[in-house]
Amino acid sequence: MNRVTSFFRLSDDNPFTGWHMLAIIGLFFGVVIGVNMVMATFATGTFPGLVVKNSYVASQNYNERLAESREQERRGWSAAVTADDGRVRVELTDSGGVPIIGLRIEARAGRPASAREDRTLVLEPDADAYVAAETLPPGRWLLELEAWSGETPAYRAKHPLYVRGDAS
Repeated sequence: MNRVTSFFRLSDDNPFTGWHMLAIIGLFFGVVIGVNMVMATFATGTFPGLVVKNSYVASQNYNERLAESREQERRGWSAAVTADDGRVRVELTDSGGVPIIGLRIEARAGRPASAREDRTLVLEPDADAYVAAETLPPGRWLLELEAWSGETPAYRAKHPLYVRGDAS
């Protein structure tokens, strides 16, 4: 008996057979497929991957949104977004750096990889800025700001935001 044959022999009474090999291969692929299914379930359960509910309806407003975007760019407005102690603060300024007041601002806040904690924040005027009454828990957030002047959206932008925890 050579070394290879003796390595695969379980015992003299119970040699390594094709059924043993079939069981090992079946177990290997069973574990791989099981892990893949668990990971796919976690991936699809945390982030739906949707930006809009109905892409066809959203596409019907594309030219309108494009015109709004060009108008916003022409105005030269910018927003500085901070979150001290989890409270979102937005300083909206025009091209000359003058604060813009008198707008209604909403922010949709969500985690970059999960839809579980998504929420809408209403920002109230506070001196030369807008501040949310609700606080955000620590971690990474993505804010979608919308500033309205009457019934017309005047400013839209997405801002990444990191809220520090108490230990920081």
